[in-house]
Amino acid sequence: MTAPAIRIAGAYAVLAIVWVVGSHDLLNAVGLGGNALVAKTKGVAFVLVTAVLLWFFLRREFIRRARSEEALRSTMERLAQSEADLRSIIENLPDAFYRTDLDGRVIMASPHFAREFGIPPEQVVGTRITDHYVEEDGRSRFIAALKDAGGQIRDYGIPMRRKDGELIWVTANAYIRRDPSGRALGIEGVARNTTAQHHLEERLRYLAGHDMLTGLCNRIRFEDRLQHAIARARRENRSFALLFLDLDGFKEINDTYGHHKGDEVLVIIGKRLAGVLRDSDSTARMGGDEFAALLEGDISTASARAVAEKIIAAIDAPLPDLSHRVSASVGLALYPWDGADADTLLHSADQAMYRAKRLGKNRLELGAT
Repeated sequence: MTAPAIRIAGAYAVLAIVWVVGSHDLLNAVGLGGNALVAKTKGVAFVLVTAVLLWFFLRREFIRRARSEEALRSTMERLAQSEADLRSIIENLPDAFYRTDLDGRVIMASPHFAREFGIPPEQVVGTRITDHYVEEDGRSRFIAALKDAGGQIRDYGIPMRRKDGELIWVTANAYIRRDPSGRALGIEGVARNTTAQHHLEERLRYLAGHDMLTGLCNRIRFEDRLQHAIARARRENRSFALLFLDLDGFKEINDTYGHHKGDEVLVIIGKRLAGVLRDSDSTARMGGDEFAALLEGDISTASARAVAEKIIAAIDAPLPDLSHRVSASVGLALYPWDGADADTLLHSADQAMYRAKRLGKNRLELGAT
């Protein structure tokens, strides 16, 4: 029985008791208790009074219930509209919205999420987000980072894999969903495909340390590697060789065929230089038609000379579709005899290279040693 029904029944019982007992005592007190007409009138009056009171209580209860139902209907309509608005927002997000349980299974996702990961929309719910991580411990690391950040993380970049195996990079903003008692329910977040941005950043990092034309190290990266080579050699008490070379006859090619053809020649020379050296050696275009090479591994003067002679022979080979040829004047400096720091070694190799040019070009000259 509902509370309103209990209240109405209680009021009716109290009224009936008061009426029966009170009216009987009152009529007896005035000497009309045995009068049949009075008794009938009393009964009719009781029915009328209780009917009026019952109508009053029921009307008030019906009005209250109607208002409650209207308020509930209005609330349900607002809730339905809010859910529709939320669904519209989620479906039109430029990012991929997702919600997972504690086991990493998707329980809700936007159409964009399905498109990004190459999953048919009807198959998204129930898929395991763990299956899309490239790194084996990718999800565990993500969860650890989320917890370390207090349950909410922003701009978390990670490589992931589409259903067809294609590698993509995403940046996620996510948080741990909890119930009112604070118990964790799962994870909710949005992820943006940043693959193009990632490749651009990688390209910029590459260009910051490499020559755009030849793909070899640039001067900045080469000098950094030279500093590290000195530190390793000093720590391990080992030697290494530095080669500095300048092309002979390159100006004539530029003047005769133009700078475009000159750039093609520089690319060819870069490939020839890299082809002679080991993968462990560092090769750089220092600027213009100047190149350098770093030969590590406790190399001797004789072995460094042999490598330099191979470089000279490789560069002196005929150039495709050109009647002109280029050669190389090479200077060789050895650590630690020709210098104990980068500037001294570079200067020693550079001076040896200029000496090779003065002495006839297309040859090798050693540093102070």
